[in-house]
Amino acid sequence: MASLRIFSPRSWTACLFACALGVGCNSSGSADAESDTADSDSESDSDTGAELPEGCDAYIAAPSDDDQSALQGALIDAADGATVCVGEGTFHFNTEVTITATGLTLRGAGVDKTALDFAEQDLGANGLLITADDVVLEHLKVVDSAGDGVRANDVANITFRDMAVEWTADASVESGAYGLYPVGCTGVTIQRVWVKGARDAGIYVGQSTKVLVEDSEAYGNVAGIEIENTTDSTVRRNHAHDNTAGLLIFNLPGLPVKDGKRCNTYENVIENNNLPNFAEEGTIVAEVPYGIGAFILAADGNEFHDNTIRGNDSTGFVMIHYNTDLLKSYDDPSFDRYAQGNYVHSNTFEGNGTAPHELMVILANGMSAPLPDIIDDGCTDPDLMVMGDGMTNCIGDNGGATYLWSAYCGGPPSSNPSTAGTDCSHPNLPDVPE
Repeated sequence: MASLRIFSPRSWTACLFACALGVGCNSSGSADAESDTADSDSESDSDTGAELPEGCDAYIAAPSDDDQSALQGALIDAADGATVCVGEGTFHFNTEVTITATGLTLRGAGVDKTALDFAEQDLGANGLLITADDVVLEHLKVVDSAGDGVRANDVANITFRDMAVEWTADASVESGAYGLYPVGCTGVTIQRVWVKGARDAGIYVGQSTKVLVEDSEAYGNVAGIEIENTTDSTVRRNHAHDNTAGLLIFNLPGLPVKDGKRCNTYENVIENNNLPNFAEEGTIVAEVPYGIGAFILAADGNEFHDNTIRGNDSTGFVMIHYNTDLLKSYDDPSFDRYAQGNYVHSNTFEGNGTAPHELMVILANGMSAPLPDIIDDGCTDPDLMVMGDGMTNCIGDNGGATYLWSAYCGGPPSSNPSTAGTDCSHPNLPDVPE
């Protein structure tokens, strides 16, 4: 593919001046081959003289007095499949940057070397907005966007790797809602990403299918990692710490996709998620109590195993139906509000429930601290239970973890999985399908 170079009005002015002197200009706005360095073996940006890095089709080498025009212009001009590279430094933007070319890669010089800073943003709902398939973002950091850090709408095969999203203020309601926000997507890959400071979820995937979240870190957010109304996902080897809640697997009403399921969650470290909730008032996530390690809400067929859950003040793991005594009422007759067919096993729990939120005390039938490591509200849909044991929530083989089947929907509470009928197993889920 021919290299795409970045030109400012200065380069066009220089070209016109060269033409006035009798030196030719080519169609791209640079002096022609007889008067420039086109015979050189290395390509360079004609405006800055910077050498075009290998594998790059356009290069913004360094910050300027108009980073917005430089980067957005390169992205608009980029052909499908192009790679737009950004050099070292902090680049400043005052409006949303959009990516519309299929197969485009936006590549920085390194997560701690290239920062896209939106602190002065006064237009646009996101930092970066992606509306094309097969886009890759890598080796850069998005800082202080007014809304979501990076949003991808209804695309296929979106990849975020070796990058970060950060709000520099700690626990601020003025921060954006989501760090990464792919929604309505098929094929989402999130690898070696860290997100800090989101007032909703740091790493979020919603209403999507075929999702992989691995080797990433979320801290200082309300929800660290959230998989919402999403089907067939793998969440593995991540570190969710110092959020309000570490990892959420949710189904919520009122959304086009109703029945997210089959999240395979394993080998994560989920610890010290005790941050006071700073979400915007009126949102669902504002109802999440502090001190929860992991949370399954109204989602079916998930497997949660071989994780380490420790130091979460309310509880290590909670599984509940969508409870309108605790959450907003809804008008969505097709929504299944129960969590069923989940399998929680082979996890390690330590030091949870020592200073619980009052809502968790209510859910735990008024128990005194420490609350159990695992709390299951015990609510199931009787119409679905006739389908067989596949709809039972199975909880067992979690070492010395304490347990409560709180019988919120009736029956006697139990601290014994066998008595509660949850000492069972389900087939293991595969990793995210190809």
